[in-house]
Amino acid sequence: MRRRLNHSLRTVILTAGAVAVLAGQMQNVAALGLPGGGSKQADACAAERAPILERQKQYQAIHHSHLGAALTAGLKVGATFAAGQLLGHYLPGAVPFGHGGGGGGGFSFFNPANLSEAGALNIPGVTTAAGAGVFGGGNLGSGDVRAMAAIAVVVAVVSTVEAYAQLKEEESGGDTIRLATSIDDDARRQVDVSLAIAAEEAALDACRARQVSDYKVKLSSASNDQDRHVAARDRTVLATAIKSDVDLTGAVVDQQAALAKTYTQSRAMSENKSEADVLGGQAPAYAQTASTTTLKLPPPKGATPLSRTTTAANTGAPLKRGGGTLAPTPAAPPSPTWTAARALTVRSMADTSSRSVGSVAGGAPVEVVEGAGAPAGWSMIRTAKVSGYVRTSSLAKSAAPAGPRLAPPSNIREHNRAVLTARDQGPNRLKTLLTDVQTG
Repeated sequence: MRRRLNHSLRTVILTAGAVAVLAGQMQNVAALGLPGGGSKQADACAAERAPILERQKQYQAIHHSHLGAALTAGLKVGATFAAGQLLGHYLPGAVPFGHGGGGGGGFSFFNPANLSEAGALNIPGVTTAAGAGVFGGGNLGSGDVRAMAAIAVVVAVVSTVEAYAQLKEEESGGDTIRLATSIDDDARRQVDVSLAIAAEEAALDACRARQVSDYKVKLSSASNDQDRHVAARDRTVLATAIKSDVDLTGAVVDQQAALAKTYTQSRAMSENKSEADVLGGQAPAYAQTASTTTLKLPPPKGATPLSRTTTAANTGAPLKRGGGTLAPTPAAPPSPTWTAARALTVRSMADTSSRSVGSVAGGAPVEVVEGAGAPAGWSMIRTAKVSGYVRTSSLAKSAAPAGPRLAPPSNIREHNRAVLTARDQGPNRLKTLLTDVQTG
């Protein structure tokens, strides 16, 4: 009887000890704020993870949307042609390219059904503020402008660079200056998104850094096997949590990096340049180095050739697209402009003794009438007030002013830098913390 009582007493003592040890372990896990005890709500960094999780959901929603699914289905069967044609084939309600001001043939991505769905998606920088979906309202107003910008992001995220470039070409109506500018505008909207992601990830990194610091304090104060066992368990839980953060932040940054690649390469295509030309020597956000290979817009498939026009001084002569190639078309040189080199007396005939019909002030612009049959050394001129003959030597000639110049891709460059910042603030720093925990 006494032996049986002693055995029962020892069982109670051992059980109580085990419960005490387990309670101590759980208390330490809770003190670290880790997702222990089977409760993810115990994670002290849940608030910092929330906006990043929201972004992940937004990008997942883009991939799973009707538009995203249609693009994915098209790519699986090799439909890498213009996004407008692809979506017109896989979605109802398609209309000819002309709906959006583009060329003829095929279908337009900018049909009412697509515009409606795209405008309803939560797309940071377009239909929602850069600070993330549930945390801010839209920043592009409403209507087709916002919906068309949203469609461009859907194609850039889900489809190919070529599909995005051709979509933007449709939107620009074949004008290469409008095309390049529109791509840069898309990048501008994503700069603030990348910077917001970087700030959110920095907050998460700071929270995890505090947890790592607390863990190290507990580890250094461990004085017995039980404390060291608890510390080892804490390390495992903390490492698992940080590894999950690395995956989460990396996936979100990768979406922005893919956008940066699309914008950079599409801008290069629009100007027959390379990635290195567009980025101006800076590092890309999506590769180790920028390619120096010249890129060109893909030829249309199944569509009427689309003329491209430009007056940009740094892109050369107007470009025409047809037969699957992109080649410069010879253009007439700009007509020169003329001014009076000094105050002039305008005469009725090409003779200094002929009657004066008026005068022109020095520096005033004049029109030289070509083919007027003026003798050598004389020119027939015309202004709003007078017309007649003057000595050719009394006129000054200059080239016609250049057409509008294409602005440099500053927003595309800034977006690449912002994505690199986000990668450094998020997955890169978290990887350093993870290594610190695993080797501590």
